[in-house]
Amino acid sequence: MAESKSSSTKSSTATADRNGKSNSQSGLMAGAQNAADMVKTTYDRAAERFPEVAETAQTTARDTQKALERMPNQGLVVGTSFSLGMAVALFVSGANRFLVLAALAPAAAMIATLLGREDESTTAGA
Repeated sequence: MAESKSSSTKSSTATADRNGKSNSQSGLMAGAQNAADMVKTTYDRAAERFPEVAETAQTTARDTQKALERMPNQGLVVGTSFSLGMAVALFVSGANRFLVLAALAPAAAMIATLLGREDESTTAGA
């Protein structure tokens, strides 16, 4: 009798283990499906708004370039120096790389404007 109790306990334990694994697998599949649905929904929303965002970014970049072109050279040099100094300070302090790049972006725009002016002045003077 002890053997029959032992074998029935083993089989019920094995059945419980299989049920537990299948329950956890179905829970895992449901979680993966929910995550996939969330990604699809987010993608659809982003795709709907992309043209609006792209147009806004283009307009903002154009307005920024016009404002930089109106600034005097001295203002561009001071702005470039400040932006470079901020980027170096962030880099030395161990800030995130994206933050350092964000600090360098205005410097790049101001340097491009300054270089564009130098090209215009050399061709105008020739």
